Amino acid sequence: MASTDCPSCGSSFLQPLRCEAKGEEVVLVDLRCAECATWLSEPYTRAEVRELDRRQAEFRQVLLDGYERSVTESMDALASLFGAALALDLIGADDFAPRSAARRFAPAASHRRPG
Repeated sequence: MASTDCPSCGSSFLQPLRCEAKGEEVVLVDLRCAECATWLSEPYTRAEVRELDRRQAEFRQVLLDGYERSVTESMDALASLFGAALALDLIGADDFAPRSAARRFAPAASHRRPG
């Protein structure tokens, strides 16, 4: 069986980039390591290519799960901060009023508190 781990760093996150049939059962696959960016070409059987595809789908799901978890944690943190700002009366209706283009980039005087 062809390598399923990066020869440079040992990562199993090898991304198939390009395939070229080299016969009835052999496929030359260009791979890139997602961890260290090493590129390599390996001959695989068609069954091994199917396994690479399966693993890539599995790793994609790991990334999606991590992304969704990160978004959820970020939104929870922002909601907590928003709630605290509301409780401290730091946010008012004027913070949600549409602004002209010139005012969008200028500091709002309403956001400054007397020292």
